[in-house]
Formats: sequence, structure tokens, C-alpha cells
Amino acid sequence: MEDKELLTLAGRLNLPEAVLAPLAAAAKALPEGLPIKQLTEPEAAAADWKTITAQLPVWQEDNGMAQLAVMLAAACRTEERYRREDIPAEVFLSTMDCFRRFLEETHARTGQWAFDRGFWTWRQTGGLLFRLGTLEFEYRRMRPGPQPEGIEAEAPVLSVHIPSDAVLEREKLDSSYNMALRFFSQERRCPWGRPRAMVCSSWLLAPTLGGLLPENSGIRRFAGDYRLYDVDEEDQEFYEWLFGGHKPLEELPEHTSLQRAVKAHLAAGGRLGMARGVLTHKAITENQGEGWE
Repeated sequence: MEDKELLTLAGRLNLPEAVLAPLAAAAKALPEGLPIKQLTEPEAAAADWKTITAQLPVWQEDNGMAQLAVMLAAACRTEERYRREDIPAEVFLSTMDCFRRFLEETHARTGQWAFDRGFWTWRQTGGLLFRLGTLEFEYRRMRPGPQPEGIEAEAPVLSVHIPSDAVLEREKLDSSYNMALRFFSQERRCPWGRPRAMVCSSWLLAPTLGGLLPENSGIRRFAGDYRLYDVDEEDQEFYEWLFGGHKPLEELPEHTSLQRAVKAHLAAGGRLGMARGVLTHKAITENQGEGWE
């Protein structure tokens, strides 16, 4: 893998200009023999990412540029796989746009151009997570713990993720779900069998949140598509995604109406937490693609 190829991909993905020079330097300094190709294999990507990171600086040492270089090198090979499987180029670019988005999110939160999501993006390079329209869908096995009715542990499912730039309008949500139904109806994209359900684990599904939002809220619209099967009011994931990290109550930002509403709720002694749900949106479940169980 030549440095030029991954830097070309960085340009196609519109990575921030400030990242390009340190990324190029990190790419030239990568150790020889890293099992980068394994990051494109669904069953190997997670384990081999651990092997690779053991040979790289931790992201705080170089702002994650070595990890980003490895991920982009893997993504170049992932694109070859997309071509072999006739996956449209726009799906590849939309999926790998996560690298730009993560860099910009970290910069907005910390003021630093850093890549701190290497722990996550082997899912994209491994062909397990795809952005299809406004939402992302991760093909995975159902984990141990609370399960939706009729779905056993280890069953293949689609885990729905909500990118920070997702538009939660009805038409866009329906389009995304139906794209996923069609996309994962092909057996070659489902190494553990066709998905049994679409599930979501997120603070956006927290039951309390709905009461803090107006009726026309996109978050309420999204959450309303799911039947909850587990609620954890003690979970504090929402601090990271809503407030940019866990801070004392008086230091929580109030830039948006949602931040203000949740902060007031917490100040009054309330809790938020998170929840897990299974997709039950009628228009989707009645039109599941042929081959879905």
C-alpha cells in the first residue's frame, strides 16, 4: 500500500487540510508488516485492530494520525471489495465519510485535530457497518443480556446508529430503513445469516427524553419507531454526545434547546440514561425485503 493511495483517499473524503501533513508523516513512519488487509475481513477486523494498535502510538501521542493512516490504508482495500461486490461508490464514500465527521467532531469538542475513533472504525473497513441514507447500519450478532422478544443471543441483527449529521425526517428515515432492507437481503453481505431485526441502543431512545422535546422533534420521531426492551436510567453516555463530556451540572453548556431542557431536568433531580429497542415502524415491518426472516 503506497502512501500516495491513502492520501488520495483522504482528499476524496475531504479530510480537513490541517490533518493532511501530519497524516502523510505518520503514513511514512508506519511499521512494516502490519496486517492491514485483515481490517477488511468481517471476522478478523476487531482482533487484528488490537494487534495493530499494539505497534502504534496511542492516539494521544500523535493525535491519532498513525491510527488514521492505517484505517485509510485499509479503506483503500475495502473499496476494492465494494467494487467486487457491486456496492455503489456513493455508499463507500458515505460510509467512509465517518473519518471526516469524527475529526470535525473531536475538533469542535477539544479544539484539536485528532482522530480518536480507531476503536470504532474497523467496523467500516471490515464491511460490517454501512451508511445507507441518513442512518448507519451495523451487521452484528445479538449480544448477551436483555433481548427483544423472539430474538435469541447471537442471532444476526442490524444495529442502527445515528450519525451526528443525520436528518431525522420521516421520508429520510423511511428511505434509510428500506435501503437497509434491500442491501442486507443479499446473502453475501450477511456472513452469519440474514438479519432477524433492526435494533438500536442509544440515549436517544431514553423514555424521559421524549417528554423534554416538542411533538415535531426529529428525535421523538426516530424514537417512536422502536419498541423498547431494556431501559438503563443510570447510563451516562448522553453526557458525551449531548454535552461534549461529563461535567459538573453548572458547567454543562446550554447552546441548544435540547441541552437546556436536559440540564434543567438534571437540575431538578431527574435522570436520563439510555434504552434499547427493536424497530417496529409499521411502514418498514410490512415491507421487509424478500428473504428476511
